Amino acid sequence: MPNVDTPRAWSAPPENLNLSSEQVHIWRVNLMQDEAVIARCRKLLPEDEIARAERFHFPRDRRRFAVSHAMVRNVLGRYLSCKPQEVLFVHGPKGKPEVAPESDTLGLKFNLSHSGEFALMGVAVQLVMGIDIEEVRANFGTQEIAERFFSRQEVATLRSLPQHQRVEAFFYCWTRKEAYIKAQGEGLSLALDSFDVTFAPGTAPALMRVAEDPQEVARWKLYDIDPGPGYEAALMIEGKQHDLQYFDWPAASPDCCWSGFLKTGDGRIYHALWKFEICAGRGDVGRADARLPCSSPMSGKDQAS
Repeated sequence: MPNVDTPRAWSAPPENLNLSSEQVHIWRVNLMQDEAVIARCRKLLPEDEIARAERFHFPRDRRRFAVSHAMVRNVLGRYLSCKPQEVLFVHGPKGKPEVAPESDTLGLKFNLSHSGEFALMGVAVQLVMGIDIEEVRANFGTQEIAERFFSRQEVATLRSLPQHQRVEAFFYCWTRKEAYIKAQGEGLSLALDSFDVTFAPGTAPALMRVAEDPQEVARWKLYDIDPGPGYEAALMIEGKQHDLQYFDWPAASPDCCWSGFLKTGDGRIYHALWKFEICAGRGDVGRADARLPCSSPMSGKDQAS
């Protein structure tokens, strides 16, 4: 099935992360990591999130939680010039997590999704978004689920396709609809049949109808994301013009970077890229690289302390 919004190749992130008003950074991580990597990821989490991970019954789910949430904290910490454990969150009325105002100096918006072996995270400045990834499963009961939950137009579109195209088409539709629900932060309270998305072969991804508010269609832009073979993903985001960039989060790397400020013994202030060697049982051993003088000293507590 043709994909109109074909992403550029996934790449390693740059040392200095910058987001303009139109840029959207999409982060990907493989959740299937060995125990040494899991231990490093857990070092990036505060105690309450470690406790949440331990409440999962299956070890696989505990590992997936540790890796995906370590990515969230490490990535946001790099944008916000703070340690991963210091990023604070609040939850919207329906439970959608956001960066707490006291942590957020940039107006960051983000969203996380995971399925199978991968997690995706979207990050932008002042642009509300929803992202969804799904592992394509031929035995998922796609036709029955569509008949029960999709809109009449979407069901008719799916029925019109040849049998061999229906599974892939279903997951195109499903991820696009989930991305919109997640952007709205409504969870299960927003009916899947109350809005339409495109998903027929050769059609651009788009939000076509919102029953309760027709003006919503003009608010959002829908993108397909290619996470890799066997997966479909979509991003719904405010606005119409965006520059999407695709990064792989290096979960297996012993160095997790964040930027901050450093005051030297002579009182000068430097911007520093810090690398923390996250080693199980050793704690955080920090060293500063590429120090650049700041134009003016900071007020208050040093951010790199």
